[in-house]
Amino acid sequence: MNDNDASGGDACTQAAHWYARLQTLPVSARTLDQFFEWRKGEGNREAFDAVDRLYRQTGTLADRPAIVAATEQAMTRSATPPSRRYPWLGTMAAAVVGVVAVGLTTFAVWPSGGEQYATKVGEQRSIRLADGSKVMLDTDTALTVVFARDARRISLAKGQAYFTVAHDAARPFTVDAGGTRVLATGTQFDVQRSGDRIDVTLVEGRVRISSGEQSVAQLQAGQRLVLDGSHISPVQAIDTAPTTAWTQGRVVLDGMTLEHAITEVNRYVNTPVRLDAPGFADARISGSVETGDIGSFTTAVTAVLPLKAQANSDGSVTLRP
Repeated sequence: MNDNDASGGDACTQAAHWYARLQTLPVSARTLDQFFEWRKGEGNREAFDAVDRLYRQTGTLADRPAIVAATEQAMTRSATPPSRRYPWLGTMAAAVVGVVAVGLTTFAVWPSGGEQYATKVGEQRSIRLADGSKVMLDTDTALTVVFARDARRISLAKGQAYFTVAHDAARPFTVDAGGTRVLATGTQFDVQRSGDRIDVTLVEGRVRISSGEQSVAQLQAGQRLVLDGSHISPVQAIDTAPTTAWTQGRVVLDGMTLEHAITEVNRYVNTPVRLDAPGFADARISGSVETGDIGSFTTAVTAVLPLKAQANSDGSVTLRP
């Protein structure tokens, strides 16, 4: 198959062609450029992800002669249109098991620069990676994804992300946040990075955390670890629901100081709440609000504390006695 073979057929057929082409090394820079351009098309990314998932489900079929023959057809350089050359490509499954037959690698080779994802203030975004893992990005978050033959690497530059990792013991899944590294093979966890402060909460499975070259801790489900510069907190057993409530569009404030609560609420808005009442900074409040809902937050605060909310010309709100 040459670099232009994926131009014919529906999205699933094209995805199967690209899957086979990207597993056949070497892969030229020109081929990668063409692949990423193709993937921008409507439905193409989803079709490629589906091919990858189906490949994993059919990995035991490689010993069937019919599949071997199909693979040889898939890799030919014939100029015949795909619909005539490969009648078996009418189903995506046949195309994918063809790739299985020759024992090719199980994922596309991504460029060294990786893929970058980001959210604006107040925005949340869910993405599905090529290996089947899911990542949800919270407000004002930026990360880079790099997949290699033997590793899956995420670099969290800032913000917060929730990871649901597809199990693959042969390709460890790591999240790097500054000098902190979280290693998992198949699990669910939350990582928040704010400057030098790294907050890791494990919801399911296990992860191993290291800082620089030093192993720090291995978390079990329902545990949290905070690293702030050189300071490493003890591992805490927690209720993970409040920490991950943002994935449902809410901020849980139970037991927070007013100062901390304002900081959390302000993460989702460009017009922040300000506190002009230092004596109330440590006052404790409870409840939850929708992310970005400043009005409900200030109404709740002024209902339980002797404060008033003053709207400013720039859209911000100041809480005063």
